Amino acid sequence: MSRLAVLLLVSTILYADTDAPALRLPGTVQPVRYLATLTVVPGQDRFSGDIRIDLQIRRATSVIWLNAKALDLQTGSVHQGSASLPVQFQFAPNDFVAVKTATRLQPGRAQLEIRYSGELSRTLTDGAFQQRQGNDWYVFTKFEPVTARRVFPCFDEPSFKVPWQLTLNIPKDLKAFSNTPQVSEDIGKSETKSVRFAETKPLPSYLVAFAVGPFDVVPTAPIGRNHRPGNIIVPRGRASEAAYAASVTPKLIELLESYFGTPYPYEKLDQIVVPLTTVWGAMENAGLIAFGDFLLSPPQQDSELRRRRRAHTMEHEMSHQWFGDLVTTAWWNDIWLNEAFASWLSSKLLDEWKPEWNIKADAARSINVMRADSLTTARKIRQPIEAPGDIANAFDGITYGKGEAVIGMFENYVGPDAFQNAVRLYLHQHAWGNATAADLLAAIDQISPKSKAGPAFSTFLNQVGFPLISVRQECAAHDSVSPVLHLSQTRFRPAGSTASADQLWQVPVCAVWSDTGGMHRECALLTKASTVLKLAAAQSCPTWLSADARAAGYYAISYQPSMASHLVREGLPRLQPAESAAVLRNVELMFSSGLGNLGQDLEFVGAFSGSGDPGLVRQSAEMVGSVVKFVPEDLRDRYAAWIRSLYQSRARELGWLPRPGESQETRLLRIEIVPLVATRGADSELALQAQKLASEWLQNRSALDSDMVVPVLSTSAWDGDRAFFDQLVTALKESKVQRERLWIADAFTSFRNPALARAALALFFAPGIDPREIERNLFGAPPETRQLVWDFVRQNFHKLNSTLPGARGIPFGARLPLSASGFCDAGHRDEVGAFFQPRIASLPGGARNLANTLEDIRLCAARAEVVRPVVEAFLRKR
Repeated sequence: MSRLAVLLLVSTILYADTDAPALRLPGTVQPVRYLATLTVVPGQDRFSGDIRIDLQIRRATSVIWLNAKALDLQTGSVHQGSASLPVQFQFAPNDFVAVKTATRLQPGRAQLEIRYSGELSRTLTDGAFQQRQGNDWYVFTKFEPVTARRVFPCFDEPSFKVPWQLTLNIPKDLKAFSNTPQVSEDIGKSETKSVRFAETKPLPSYLVAFAVGPFDVVPTAPIGRNHRPGNIIVPRGRASEAAYAASVTPKLIELLESYFGTPYPYEKLDQIVVPLTTVWGAMENAGLIAFGDFLLSPPQQDSELRRRRRAHTMEHEMSHQWFGDLVTTAWWNDIWLNEAFASWLSSKLLDEWKPEWNIKADAARSINVMRADSLTTARKIRQPIEAPGDIANAFDGITYGKGEAVIGMFENYVGPDAFQNAVRLYLHQHAWGNATAADLLAAIDQISPKSKAGPAFSTFLNQVGFPLISVRQECAAHDSVSPVLHLSQTRFRPAGSTASADQLWQVPVCAVWSDTGGMHRECALLTKASTVLKLAAAQSCPTWLSADARAAGYYAISYQPSMASHLVREGLPRLQPAESAAVLRNVELMFSSGLGNLGQDLEFVGAFSGSGDPGLVRQSAEMVGSVVKFVPEDLRDRYAAWIRSLYQSRARELGWLPRPGESQETRLLRIEIVPLVATRGADSELALQAQKLASEWLQNRSALDSDMVVPVLSTSAWDGDRAFFDQLVTALKESKVQRERLWIADAFTSFRNPALARAALALFFAPGIDPREIERNLFGAPPETRQLVWDFVRQNFHKLNSTLPGARGIPFGARLPLSASGFCDAGHRDEVGAFFQPRIASLPGGARNLANTLEDIRLCAARAEVVRPVVEAFLRKR
């Protein structure tokens, strides 16, 4: 290499070291270990800190790049060898700060020390924040994905995974908790004490956590094979509400240890309750999992449904202690390795432990993820991270829901035992480190090389959308010749979609059918645009067939009309509950997308609504309720009559009040169909009953079963008057119980009276109301009030964006395009685009939400042109 070339290379490197990063830290300097001491006083708006970062200098440099946000960096120095160098701080966009030395640091070890201070927010629920309960103040943290930098100047990326040692100086009458056990507590002469925690195992910054306050502590039984200590940590006075969470914790860890084949990996398992959270509901901090208020419930207000939801979330977060904490994604494009696996495994294990909870069947009912994934603007599971806002966007239904479904599909294809062995291998190979999707797929292929699952899996990870499998059955004249299925695939495209039809996936298609020889199942990997699957196990021509055995497929299915009819009319009683749910999900997906035989789909609803399976009845009611967007005003009475003809008899039989000994499915059915019949079905008798019960509950909070409070209050608000509205506002202001306030807040979205709907929106800026508790009311408005919400968002955009806290590093305003996603006409699409386009550049993460919303509106308008005439004809015949 010439001398000139060497000089050019050196100058390029020097420039790269001093040039501000755009997205990721450069890697020139890496952390080895953190020691941090913070002084935290709940009720005060700032904390102070001293941090020492042990460093590995990989290349000579005079600049150390860190992440920091909203921190006042006061003094600092770098120590290398015998030299101690003062530093200067220079902040750059996107939360980067340059720590500069006058002379160059040489490759090798060094130490960086910084003294600083930061904010304890009273509105955010990430970073370090504080909340008041009664007269007590508490401090909590939540750092995922990118808000550790609000508390520590640090290398705030998941690949920088090293030990942390934390010391907290706090008021001496308070308690402090962190990821590891407390090793010392020194009480000084003043009113403070110093609490030192053991050094952690290697952790990325986003998994570090602490809390300070006058907590009550409820111990659990010893946790796992190694008998680790466990606690439920709750705000003062609420210990009795933690009984169920404490009792179920050891069992949930036992299920996970059995699956993973390794003990719980941390020294303790504390679970702490954060009274109010926004956007997030729980956080998997290693050894100190944080949950929202839902973790707690007075025993007399608890129910099996609430316990199921609680246990499901707990198991999700506990599974992260292995998938996410023990082995951590290397970068945010693979956050599905954390979230999708936790969702899938928690559902799998709880379904095996508590089959009566019907978790698998309920998962098979939802079409929300597939609807989102049908957009051309949807994210991939492994979406490249190209801007800071993309990190927050990665925590969406595609990562969680699609990721979970795809994992389940390939576990079914590879086989549960082989898949479990691959997961164990993956964890063993990458314990205490980082991993990527390629690492997991390699483990699957190593355990099950003949399945070719790795390359097939990748076709679902690395492209948007999912396949539509067309299925045609062909039977020979003689039973001696096996029947065959003609399978073909194309991308699922709702009416009006501009997506290309040329995408291909490698799809594990599994069929279940019945013939003269009984029930049979068979799978094949569809790798081409079309293929023929021989039903080798068939004894005769199938009387009915489902192409989604075990409800494991992440694809839509287009059947011949005769096959669809036989499946719905004859196959449903023979299928597993999850398989039946998947059949109806497919009907609803095709209908709501304007595809297939729409008239036949509406007729099928009658078959499902009369099912003996309460889950299918509930699912059919959800589909009937969603049809309202395609019903013109002059047919609303006929639509209501259709609802009554399907569900009124059963709704009145169920009534509003649960009965002792009822199954969970019956309780869920009541929650779905009784409000539907009372509101959309215009059943005045049920509506009057709801109003009476709502009035009783507002006077006595024990008057209603906890599962029925929201349905009753929302139904009463449907035709509610000003007096009832004012009662709710008073109750919202006066209640000291978080869950009660959230129940009340939910009801405000149901007022149809325009004046009251506007008054409900005005509560965002009303004294005595916490706008964080009602922020959900801006999203998912019903057709009757959607325009009012949109007008309110436009008129108050800047005030909403500044009043309501952002989350995951992006502002609240980045979510506001989603408030308009329910519109269904070109005029509103243009209006929404014109309003947000000038504002979107200042809203990191907002561009994708706007793109999704505009496509949602455009596709809804296209679907309406196809679906509305069918719905009108169907209703006019009734």
